[in-house]
Amino acid sequence: MPVSHSINAAASAPKVTFAPETPSMDNVLSLRGHRKRASDSNNILAAANSPMKRSISTPVISSPAMISSEQVADFEKQRQSLVMMTTYIASSIQEKRRGDPIKFEELIAQLTVTKPSPLSPAKMLQWIQALSQCISLLDKSCVDLIEAMLQIDWLIQEDVFVQYYMSFLGNVVSAHAFYVVPVQSMLVQKLTHRYKPTLTGDTPVISREVQHERVHQALKYILGLIPTGATSLFPLLAHEFPHKRESIYAHTVYVKNILRVLEYAPVLRTQILGLVIERIIQVDVEIQVELEELEDSDTEVAYDFDSADDDDEEDISDDSDSDSDDDSDSGSDSDGVQVAVMDIKKMTKKLDGMLFLVFSYLEGYVNSCRHLPTPNGRMPAPVEELFLVLLQIFMGTILQTFKSRHTQFILFYIVSLSPQFSDYFLGALGTKILDKSQPEVIRVSAAAYMSSFVSRAKYLDIRQVLMVIDMLGNFVLELVAKVDTGSNVLPDADRYAVFYAVVQALMYIFCFRWRVLEVGAENKIRSSKDDFDSAGMIVGSMDSPDVNSSRGGVGRQWHSGLNSLQRVVTSRLNPLKMCSSNVVKQFARISQSLDFMYIYPILEQNKKIYIPRHAARPDSDMLGAGSGNRNGAGANGSGNPTVGGQLPHELETFFPFDPYRLRRSAPFMQGIYQEWESEEDDEDDEDEDDYDEDDAGEEEYEDDEDDELQDIGRHNASMNSEDEEDEDDDEAEMNKSIMAMSISPSPAHFLVQGMTGRK
Repeated sequence: MPVSHSINAAASAPKVTFAPETPSMDNVLSLRGHRKRASDSNNILAAANSPMKRSISTPVISSPAMISSEQVADFEKQRQSLVMMTTYIASSIQEKRRGDPIKFEELIAQLTVTKPSPLSPAKMLQWIQALSQCISLLDKSCVDLIEAMLQIDWLIQEDVFVQYYMSFLGNVVSAHAFYVVPVQSMLVQKLTHRYKPTLTGDTPVISREVQHERVHQALKYILGLIPTGATSLFPLLAHEFPHKRESIYAHTVYVKNILRVLEYAPVLRTQILGLVIERIIQVDVEIQVELEELEDSDTEVAYDFDSADDDDEEDISDDSDSDSDDDSDSGSDSDGVQVAVMDIKKMTKKLDGMLFLVFSYLEGYVNSCRHLPTPNGRMPAPVEELFLVLLQIFMGTILQTFKSRHTQFILFYIVSLSPQFSDYFLGALGTKILDKSQPEVIRVSAAAYMSSFVSRAKYLDIRQVLMVIDMLGNFVLELVAKVDTGSNVLPDADRYAVFYAVVQALMYIFCFRWRVLEVGAENKIRSSKDDFDSAGMIVGSMDSPDVNSSRGGVGRQWHSGLNSLQRVVTSRLNPLKMCSSNVVKQFARISQSLDFMYIYPILEQNKKIYIPRHAARPDSDMLGAGSGNRNGAGANGSGNPTVGGQLPHELETFFPFDPYRLRRSAPFMQGIYQEWESEEDDEDDEDEDDYDEDDAGEEEYEDDEDDELQDIGRHNASMNSEDEEDEDDDEAEMNKSIMAMSISPSPAHFLVQGMTGRK
């Protein structure tokens, strides 16, 4: 008999309508009336005989001395009804096995009927109790019955109902392991925003937070019964993760819940954190791709991450019926741009919300381990294990993602907890750079991460900075000594990409860390109370140099590791021609003001040098689709590969720890991130009068520095004729722009000009 027919049959068959209509279960669910006649300890069902504490076969019992005669009568009726239900279930299953499924289908129909008269919670609870007495019979042939039970909206019921239902789930998976996956799948689905229970007038008001907490209690209970259930749980968690185009609410709700799972399933820490970071980085990269497409269009676009939350503020903690952020079609170009910008703003807030939850989880986990012993000044063992997990995820995912803009700050935050973590992180990056068996793109990326980290990590000490300078300096010196042996050596960004990346890293670190690279800098800094925090880390040591002090730079002695720069910049590999013009110009200005090195004549000569196009190499485009040509747009290129003649040759600028511009999660960077700081130079004009004719090349470079650096995260801009015409730009703007010389497109200003009134 089909299920649809069995509903009517269930209403007419005397076998089905056996349960007497009594208020007994209403008394069970609402014990308030009996509490006046019994002590507080008489919560029979919810406390003394909690189903979570009973075995599968233990019946509900109570002491007659603790209850009234009316309660005894009610419970006797309930017991008789339960016996009848249990008998009916057993006979239905047996008849189904003999080939007669009518009673079994009638049973399912009665449990799943929703209209016109669905079962009351009291009656449904009776069925749950009866099924709990027949657990051993619920084999694979009863999968339809179990699926019907899994469709019950149990999360919005009273606590007693919830406890009995959870006990039923535990009994089912304990007796039949093949039901673990269906049960876990039902629970995981209820952690998503898509679950919307069926509410009636009598349904109690249960908040989403309480519902999710009940799901976590059930998952924890089942994993306690079936420890191997964690193996099947993770694929279900991954399957239910929202698509990157779904709403902000969908992502934040699920990320919050999936991180909550780690509290009772720590064995899944690597998998779950890896999954969350992978999905975060997808949104992160999507934002950069969308920004690039806008920048490639004819519309002038600038985006401001700081203002991303100002308009159309959406409270991520509120429920939302919007399941996606899909764009709508528009008839005009301006409307299309507006839709694209709004889409990017939504994705930005989505990224911000997810990162906020991850940072909050890390902070809470670390704080929960503060009481644990810390031998030899190290972090507690669980925190070290968490760091190693995140380091593994970084090396396997983040390091290999070229357009990530904010996700890598998860490592930046966790590394800040201990100098030991900094050593591990720098050591891992150094290993990647020196390992010739690694793909070249990974080695270049590692060099970019190392330079940006050393420059931006406020918590590094002098020892760690000097260690990096020595390692990178030795690497470039060895390569120059090996390669620069004849007049036929030419610059080649493809062949020597790692070399140029490391030289660029050295120059970038010098721009930020020049104060600590001077011999005796440690003693000078230690003598200043303002330069050290309570942990002894260097603070405020990366200010832009004061040009006024340049005349006093004569006689400075620098760390020996910097000797490599004076050798490599004059080699035939010509890194000043191949490295980012932005980095080179800032390095030229600072090194000249400190009397460290004078390279303006080389830069002037490089303007006359053209790099011939080489035959395409198999690995010439190793960054993958969407990442752009690795050589980028240099001082002699426009950014687009040419068919013949010259090929854009300049090394792509990629410094992944550019300023963090997500508002909600930005507070986690306070105190550990070093912004670029510059001092106002009031005597620039006076200093310019001291220059002689030999400094003409230097003046020209300083005049046009602003335009190439002012857009945070923009692709490395070429030094074209339009840039050279802006001779009135203030040098302070150039100092400001060093904050972010990255491949990430325009994270500082994100607003379509003319579309709104903001500028």
